[in-house]
Amino acid sequence: MKKTVSSILLASALLLGTIAPVTANAADTTDTGTGLSGTTNSTVTFAKPASTTTPVDPTDPTKPIDPTDPDNPGGNGGTTPSGDLTFLYVSDSIAFGSKDNPIQAQTTGIQNIFNGSDNGKDKDGNALPANSVTVNNKNINTNKTLLTEVSDTRGSNNGWVVSVGSSTLAGKDSSGNSVGNLDGAAFNLQGSKATLTNSASTDGITGEDTVNGTTGIPADGKTTHTIYTAAKGHGAGSTAMQLDPSNVVLSVPANVKAGTYSGTLNWTLADTPAE
Repeated sequence: MKKTVSSILLASALLLGTIAPVTANAADTTDTGTGLSGTTNSTVTFAKPASTTTPVDPTDPTKPIDPTDPDNPGGNGGTTPSGDLTFLYVSDSIAFGSKDNPIQAQTTGIQNIFNGSDNGKDKDGNALPANSVTVNNKNINTNKTLLTEVSDTRGSNNGWVVSVGSSTLAGKDSSGNSVGNLDGAAFNLQGSKATLTNSASTDGITGEDTVNGTTGIPADGKTTHTIYTAAKGHGAGSTAMQLDPSNVVLSVPANVKAGTYSGTLNWTLADTPAE
């Protein structure tokens, strides 16, 4: 009986002997830091992109536009790029009809002048011809959209806002004499219908219609309206906004004096992020 008890105790001692040292070693790893654990530091750096002044054709981004081409100056259209947040390209002209297809006058109401529009009727009740809106983009002759191209190389991804307004439209007759301003004219650039293209992503970039009341932005040299926005975390790199001319509307008042009226659309790029 004693032998049996001794044998059991011995077996227990052997069993405990194999477990106890393992328990002690585990405690040493946690409490004393004896080299049984380690750390590896990791870092990664993203450098701020270099500023760019070379626009690309948004219909074919593999073809950069050369703004220094001596045979075709004005590579950036109606803008001169500068800095880390800049317009790369703005269309240099837009025309609503011409002397061969003039904007017609009405006796009452407001008329909208745009591609395929019905400009009302003449005194005999006949429909007046529609006016065609045409856009010119220097050095991107194959692109006929109202083009706005933004470059954001700040590296902060803070977003940006593009606004637009119109100067007064001053008129001249066929002899070059002043016929006054086209008071009451307004533009609606339907930014919500713009095509957005970007080398990375167009997420977080939106277009807005430039509507003020029931018409559009008054051609008064005072009023501006947001048309494109990039929210915080978006808009880095190059972003092109293309607006089909058929979505560009000019509203004019009744009793327009004969003449050719000219002005400018003025674009502003601000670093205020969209909410």
